[in-house]
Amino acid sequence: VFYSPIGRFFSAFVALSGVAILWAVIMPLVITPRLEHLVRAAPNSAPERMEGHIIISGYNHMVDALAERLSYLDIPFLIMERSEQTARSIYRRYPTIWGDPSEREVLLRANLHSARLFITNEKDELDAEVILSVREISDIEIIELVSDLASSRFLSYAGASRIISPKTMLGAFLAQIASPPKENVFPGAIHLFGDLMLAQLPLYPGSNLKRGNLEAESAKVNGAAVVAIWQEGVFQTRPWRKEAIDSRSVLLAVGDIGELSRLRSLTLGVRRVGPLIILGYGDVGRQVARALCFSGIKPVLVDRNNLDTVHFVHKTGEATSEAVLTEAGIKDAVAVMILLNNDSEVIYCTLLCKNLNPGALVVARANRVESMEKIYRAGADYVASVPIVASHLLAKIIEHEREELGLLFEDIELKVITANKSDRLAGKTLGEIDLQGRFGCEAIALERGGRAMAAIDQSTVIEEGDRMAVIGGIDGMKAFAMEREGGSALGQRLGSWAKKVRMEIIRT
Repeated sequence: VFYSPIGRFFSAFVALSGVAILWAVIMPLVITPRLEHLVRAAPNSAPERMEGHIIISGYNHMVDALAERLSYLDIPFLIMERSEQTARSIYRRYPTIWGDPSEREVLLRANLHSARLFITNEKDELDAEVILSVREISDIEIIELVSDLASSRFLSYAGASRIISPKTMLGAFLAQIASPPKENVFPGAIHLFGDLMLAQLPLYPGSNLKRGNLEAESAKVNGAAVVAIWQEGVFQTRPWRKEAIDSRSVLLAVGDIGELSRLRSLTLGVRRVGPLIILGYGDVGRQVARALCFSGIKPVLVDRNNLDTVHFVHKTGEATSEAVLTEAGIKDAVAVMILLNNDSEVIYCTLLCKNLNPGALVVARANRVESMEKIYRAGADYVASVPIVASHLLAKIIEHEREELGLLFEDIELKVITANKSDRLAGKTLGEIDLQGRFGCEAIALERGGRAMAAIDQSTVIEEGDRMAVIGGIDGMKAFAMEREGGSALGQRLGSWAKKVRMEIIRT
């Protein structure tokens, strides 16, 4: 034992450094991992007050798109995920329960008895077990997102209320896009007011429509009004201000059947004669081939599996092989439909097809929403996503709307609003409201006294009782809705902050 001042100082230093070293060992090896586990552990029960909610079993890209849409619609929902790692990765973004959805205790912790709808979204074998478990304790409506239509009847026997195949619906829609257009038929058109429709018109290779065809400030072509454009994965209103309009674009136009037909004649260009090639014969490819055959078109199939049972031309091989594509007739093809199950392969095939035949129409399937922009950049003329199809359709079912495919674009909404005294719209012109400048939205049509009006511009005055169709991004539509309700900028920020705090409390 030291008695001198220096010795006592040394003893104190040794004692304190020993405590520091002890905590330096305990904290990272014992305490820190425990705290991280507590923070990151996914919740195993729903909030006590959650009711009237949607329960979704199984998380994937389709559920991610659906969750974003339900959040926008302020519809409460809860995701049940059996994988702990997946549950931990999403519970901070969405209300989540970690557990096996086929177990009775887990279903009860999800407040099944107070839920309004149950959506199953795992493998068909797992979904069958979940449906049977739900039916033992509840008669709630169950929607099954089936991956294989062949097993749909067995899932119905298990107790599913409805069987929906997003891949099949996407295939039927894409077949209409690639097929020669039928008179007075516009795939995905949305009825607005009277005879007015909002139609999406892809610009095919060789189209005669150029930027000069769009009249300044009205963007009218042959009577139809071009209200927006989707070009290479980017949505933009007022397309006449763009530097160029070319292939790989989809026009959104408003008009009656005659006006839209005349506009479509410009977007089609000269229809060439040649084979139509389908790359990939999965659920989507099978549905596309069936729809094309029903229309009298015999496609050429390319798939890595031997398709001896198929009664039309097919080539066995990899769709990413230049030799296989050449043998299938890619250089003379009028259209190519890339329906593979891997987005990386879709991107590569798009580059390959456009280099081998720049004049061919390339229609592609995206399995992830994030891949759509890349596929457009690779040269695709039209891209549709399975998650967007599923989220749009399920949102329409939940809101009891007409179940038809409309705007298959990411983060794009179409709303019909009615001007009244409290929303501060009546008596103002569209220029004064400035939807484009303030919210990135666009008014595309009006209905006044039962009469449809497509000829609207910035000088159009909104009258009380007018119904107005507005298109724009989700964030812009949210901001516009809050403006109509009369909230100040501070109120909007407080409301947004309160919502985030409330959601964080629920997730915690």
